[in-house]
Amino acid sequence: MKLKEYIKNLTEFAEANPKCLELDVITSKDDEGNGYNQVYYTPTKGIFDDGDFQTEREEYRIDEDDYNAVCVN
Repeated sequence: MKLKEYIKNLTEFAEANPKCLELDVITSKDDEGNGYNQVYYTPTKGIFDDGDFQTEREEYRIDEDDYNAVCVN
């Protein structure tokens, strides 16, 4: 899913369920719902490759064109 689709889905959900805007946000640990965690972090752009996610740090600069994913937690 692309970020624009995710934002569109969140916007539509919020418009249909405005009381949910005051609820905590959680994520599922896996596809089967075997556990859940609260979302603590803001979105971060980076490079997702083979199950690993690398964000920009001072010692590792990423060119703007190399980003390929946004981590939402």
